[in-house]
Amino acid sequence: AGRISTSPANDWEPAIAADGAGRVYIAWDTYDKGNYDVMMRRYENGRWAEPIAVAATPRYEAHVSLACDKQNRLWAAWNYSGMQWGKDAGFLVKNEGTRIYEWRAIGVAVYADGVWRQPAADINSSLPAGLHNYDDLPMLAPDGGGRMWLFFRHRFAKFRDVPSDAPAHRAAWEIYGSFYEGGAWSTPVRVPLSQGRTDMRAGFATDSRGRIFAAWPMDHRDFDQFLFQHADVYAARIPTPAGAGADAILKPYVQPEMKTWNVHPRENQDLARVRGYAIEAGGKTYHIYRGDTHRHSEFSFDGNNDGSIQETYRYAIDAASLDYLGLTDHNNDGGPDVDYINWLEQQTADLYFLPKTFTPLYAYERSLPYPNGHRNVLFAERGNPTLPIPEAEQKGLVGAQALYDYLHRYHGISIPHTPATSMGTDWRDNDPSVEPLVEIYQGDRVSAEYEGAPKAASGVNPREAPGGFKPAGYVWNAWAKGYKLGVQASSDHLSTHISYACTLASDYTRHGLLDAMLQRHSYGATDNIILDYRLETNGKQYLQGDIVPAASGVKLVVKIIGTAPIRQIDVIRNNRFVHNLQPIEREVNFTYLDNQPLAGESYYYIRVIQVDDQMAWSSPVWIRRP
Repeated sequence: AGRISTSPANDWEPAIAADGAGRVYIAWDTYDKGNYDVMMRRYENGRWAEPIAVAATPRYEAHVSLACDKQNRLWAAWNYSGMQWGKDAGFLVKNEGTRIYEWRAIGVAVYADGVWRQPAADINSSLPAGLHNYDDLPMLAPDGGGRMWLFFRHRFAKFRDVPSDAPAHRAAWEIYGSFYEGGAWSTPVRVPLSQGRTDMRAGFATDSRGRIFAAWPMDHRDFDQFLFQHADVYAARIPTPAGAGADAILKPYVQPEMKTWNVHPRENQDLARVRGYAIEAGGKTYHIYRGDTHRHSEFSFDGNNDGSIQETYRYAIDAASLDYLGLTDHNNDGGPDVDYINWLEQQTADLYFLPKTFTPLYAYERSLPYPNGHRNVLFAERGNPTLPIPEAEQKGLVGAQALYDYLHRYHGISIPHTPATSMGTDWRDNDPSVEPLVEIYQGDRVSAEYEGAPKAASGVNPREAPGGFKPAGYVWNAWAKGYKLGVQASSDHLSTHISYACTLASDYTRHGLLDAMLQRHSYGATDNIILDYRLETNGKQYLQGDIVPAASGVKLVVKIIGTAPIRQIDVIRNNRFVHNLQPIEREVNFTYLDNQPLAGESYYYIRVIQVDDQMAWSSPVWIRRP
C-alpha cells in the first residue's frame, strides 16, 4: 500500500498488470507537464521502482491499458492526439490547439529487461482505411497462443461525405480487435452488437486455457438515426487462432521529438491573480469564479466531435482550469430526456465534484429553433427531470411560459445562447426571476452584442454568422426592451479555452453560484481578464448586474487587469457610447461620472478590448432617476 503517482498535478485512469515472475506494473496518465503523458511504475522484490515514461511528448497521451505476455513482457497501449489539447480553439481563432475530440490514434510499446520496444508494424498504418482517425480506448489481452490482442472503439459517422469536424452529424462507435503476430497486425474483426457512444468501456480477460472472454455494453442505436435506444450488456468468448503464434517482432521504441509553442506563457500567473482577487462591497467579499455553462459531450445527438463526458471534465479541470462547469447536452433525440441518461449525467457531475476546487452544476440544453431559441438550463440540486419540447413550442406557436413555470417549480435558471442566430430568439419572452443572463459571446460562433460589434457578424457577409443571421436576437435589442439580462461567455461545441463565464459570488457552492447568476453578478471574457465594475450612488456601491431603484447620481468605478495591454475601454449607456479610453496598459483604474444622466431608467456597461483582441463584457447596472 502507498502512493503510486508522484506528481502534484492530476493523475488519471490507472491500469494494472502482473507477469508470471511476480512483478506488478501500474500505469496512468498525468497532467504534470501541462499535457497528458503516460507513466509506468513497477513493483518487484518488495518495493516500487521509480516512475518511468511510457509516452511523454507534447501530444495528448492518455487512456493506457496494460497486459503481460508469456515471455513476461509488459505491453502498453494508449490513445494519442495532437499538441495543445484543449487550448485555444473556436470559430475566430487563427492558430488553433487540438480540440477535445479532433482525432485519435493508438500507441503501443513493449517493456522488457528495462527497455521499451515497439511492434515492427505500426497499428495505425496497419488498419484499413475505413478504421483511421477515430480509434479510442485501446485494451490489451493475450491469447493462449502467445499473441497479444488489441481491442479499440472506432467511430462511424452517419454521413460519410461530411467533413469530419462538421458539428451536426451523428455517429456510432463499435469495438474492433486485432492481434500482433510475427511482424504484422491481423485484419481487425468487429465485435457484434457493440455500437454505442464513445466511452462505453469493455472488459477483456484471459483464462487459464488462454481463451479471451469479453463483456461490453451497447445502446441499441441503429445505423439509421444513430441515437440511443436502451442500454444492454453482452458477454462472449473472442474466437482466436489455433496453435502457437509466431513470436512478436519488435524494434527499439524511440519517443518522438516534438516542439510546441506556449499559447499562454503566463496562464498560471493570470489564474492565480483572478483567484486571489477579492471584491469588497455591501459588507460582503466576492471572488471571481471562472466557468462554462454551455458545453457538450457524446450524449448530445450532435456531440460526436465533442468527446466523451469523462474528457469534457478532464478539459474543464486540467486544460481550462475552470472553477465550475454546466455540461449542457441536448435533452432531446436520445439525450437527457431519457431518464437513464439524465441520471447518468447528474451522477457524473457528483463524481467530479471537488470541494473548494471544482463544482459541476446539473444542467442540460433545451433547444428550439428561432424564434423561441436554445436555452441552457441549470440547477443547484440534483434529481430534476428535463422538460420535453411539445410540437407547438417547437413550431413557435407558443412561447417560453411553460419553461419559466418549470424553472420556478424546480428552482432552476435558463440562459439563452447565440440569440442572434437561427438557434436564437426575437426576445418575445423573458422572466427575470428565472432567466437572468444571456450568452453575449460564444467560442464556437461569434458575439451577440450588436450587429458589426467586435467579434460579431454582419448581415453583409453570411459567412461571418455561423448558425444563421437573425439580427432581432442581438443583446442590445433585449436591453432596449427593458429586459434585465446580465452577460457571460461560453463555448458550445468544439470550441475550447476562449470563453469564460465569470461569476462574482460570495459563496462557492452550487447554490451560491446560481444565486450570484440570479443577481446577474457576472461578466463574460475570452481570456483571464479581471473586470471589476461598480456603480456608486446614494453613498453605496453596487456590483455589475445590480438594479438601483432610485439613484441620486451616477459614478462608475472600474478596475481592469488584463492578460495583455488594453487597447480600448468603452462605457456604454442605453446602447450608446458615452466614454472611451485607449490606455495601452495591462492594468487600468478609472472612474466615470455621468454629468448628464437621463431621467427614467438607464443602464451602463463596460466593454474591454486588448491589443491581442481578447475581450471582456460586463453586465449592466440599471438605475432609475426621477
